[in-house]
Amino acid sequence: MSVIKLLGGAAFGLALSLASMSAHALCPDGSSFDSTLSTCVTSTDAFGPFTNQMVSNCQNAGAGNSCTATYPYLVKGHTINIARWSRTFTANLRGSASCPIGSVRSGTYGNNCYEQSTTGSNNVYSNFSADEVSKCESLSGGSACYSNRWSADFYLKVAAAAVPPNTTITNKYGAWLFYVDGLGKTHTQLADQLKAQGVKRIFIKIADGSSACSLFPDACLKSTTDIYRARGIEPWAWAYNRPNNNVAQADALFQAAKFGYVGFVTDIEIEFDGQTTALDSLFQAFQTARTNAKTSGYISGAASSFPIGVTSWGNPKDHGMRVDIMDQYVDFHMPQTYVEVWGSTYMADPKKWIETTNCEYRNLGVIKPIWNIVSSETGAITGAQLDTFMTAAGPNTSIWRVPGGGTPTTIWNQWAQIKWDRSTFIEAQCGTGNNLLTNYLTPVSTPVPSPTVPYWSQLSNAVDPYGTCSDTSMAMVTDYYGITNPASLPGGYTRTPDYLINRFGKRQTVATLADIFNTMAVEKGSAWRDNGTTAGTLATLQARASQGKPSIVHGWFTNSGHIMVVTGYDGVNYIVNDPYGKWLLVTGSYDTTTSGKGQKYPKAAFEKAINDNGLGNDLWLHVFE
Repeated sequence: MSVIKLLGGAAFGLALSLASMSAHALCPDGSSFDSTLSTCVTSTDAFGPFTNQMVSNCQNAGAGNSCTATYPYLVKGHTINIARWSRTFTANLRGSASCPIGSVRSGTYGNNCYEQSTTGSNNVYSNFSADEVSKCESLSGGSACYSNRWSADFYLKVAAAAVPPNTTITNKYGAWLFYVDGLGKTHTQLADQLKAQGVKRIFIKIADGSSACSLFPDACLKSTTDIYRARGIEPWAWAYNRPNNNVAQADALFQAAKFGYVGFVTDIEIEFDGQTTALDSLFQAFQTARTNAKTSGYISGAASSFPIGVTSWGNPKDHGMRVDIMDQYVDFHMPQTYVEVWGSTYMADPKKWIETTNCEYRNLGVIKPIWNIVSSETGAITGAQLDTFMTAAGPNTSIWRVPGGGTPTTIWNQWAQIKWDRSTFIEAQCGTGNNLLTNYLTPVSTPVPSPTVPYWSQLSNAVDPYGTCSDTSMAMVTDYYGITNPASLPGGYTRTPDYLINRFGKRQTVATLADIFNTMAVEKGSAWRDNGTTAGTLATLQARASQGKPSIVHGWFTNSGHIMVVTGYDGVNYIVNDPYGKWLLVTGSYDTTTSGKGQKYPKAAFEKAINDNGLGNDLWLHVFE
């Protein structure tokens, strides 16, 4: 894991804060975007670029060279030459439509204002978003990236490009979540709000004691963690732990790795006051769970790339808390330096008590980094005091907890006073290593179908090779959609059918077979789903197969019934991946010495085998969308 030290990132921090808006105002310093005029303004001036029709109208009004003259202005740290007219003059020439005269609203171009030109390039006018600006920069768009007009062709390239990863880290300010349902929000809604606020880490509770993943079902879904990842927020799991039942409690760490969290934090409090053996045993169980998660394929790289943290008292000495024992096993400590709970004297001087906590931890034998947590549960601590705390605590600090669900929602107003894009921190006393930043976030990967459907023979399966056509067919499809990868299967498996059979058992109905795909798709964070039906139609199958979209079908190719993957249709033959070999067009007759990959079965014989009622509307059919 590479460690990234603090970098000067004022411009980047400004992009993060502006990313919370629906658009990123690309305005000269000292001006702001006016949605009515569709351009940047001061009290007296308006700034281009202006449409060709506006420039023509300006010249017809006798303004001469001033219609096209440009002046150097600083925009987001870049010097850009921009046209400047008087605000009143601009309003008179612009027109009253939603887009400036000479342009129209276009769905093709992101519902922005589109200008068709007869003499030069067509243009798109917009208050472009922060992500669009980042993509423009990655495509070497130059100074145009910081203006409100891009060429139409270039805009389409930007729209199709992926958002580049951030290479500069300002801070990793975090927030703690008990459970999202109590807030009356979805994870998507919360993630959007946290991104807008500037939060970089979210700590989500997934267990209390040995109840891993049973508290809040939506916490143990790959799709949940991907929601935060997609917004640049690191999803961390946390659990409250107690002595005994160590293996069951450590399973929360295993589940956290399985469902896409970047790391795990254990909450160790009063039950472990003065404990030694119990602490050591629990943390050994965490280490074992992390190793098992690595072995199962849920942690890429070294096991240590999935960090373990611990949160405990801000005054551990008074509790006899053996933070020195925990320090042997964890990557960082998160003291609950709850100045709001301790009282007004503590809130008045957060830096003093952060340093007191840091030094107490160090004196008790802690070497690992310390990431202090501040509480804002009652609304007593002010926004200014919160900001002072987070400045002194360093770039890895966090707040307990997300407002709502038992805490006043007005706390959001206090959070708004925090400088979420802060990039400069002075190391607090006893704070060696506390300000180092590590980026634990990897981009969300959307599985892309393989060029061709992979082939597996059921006759090579380790279990019941003559009765596992369904799981084998499903293995071809999960590999195709990137839901599974035989090169990195959990448990050391090298054949996808063997992995599926071991995990799910034999699945021979439409519903249970579809459950394999859908369960794994959710875990993978994939949007693909198996829409299995017992009332599929030949028309649906033909339409999909003719486009090269795979489907799984059941038919009477053998006396007991058989399942295979349809990969194509040319109007004469169906092209299939038959896991049993080559069907000889008679029920129960097969050449198992020949590969079933890419076999062509004549239309009439194939449709007779998969359709019982002769109407073509009772197919056992799996459609993947």
